[in-house]
Amino acid sequence: MFERLDRYKAELAKARERKAEIDARVRALEKKCQEEEKTAVHDMMKAADITPEELQKLITYTRIKGNMPGDKSVGEIVNEEGITDETED
Repeated sequence: MFERLDRYKAELAKARERKAEIDARVRALEKKCQEEEKTAVHDMMKAADITPEELQKLITYTRIKGNMPGDKSVGEIVNEEGITDETED
């Protein structure tokens, strides 16, 4: 009499188990993506030979100007005077 109900409950239990496995995989992949992004930023900073403070100036510059200029090097931008992170929100 309850064969269908038992079968549905068993199928539901299997689906929940698969969902838990997939959720764990998603969390692991998100962590790997974050680590790779951090590594990429670090590698770019090292290649450009800039400090975290200079990176902040570069980010502020791009936020103020809207994009990276083609005629200035990263060094020229980070050494430019008057760039502060005092933007209005």
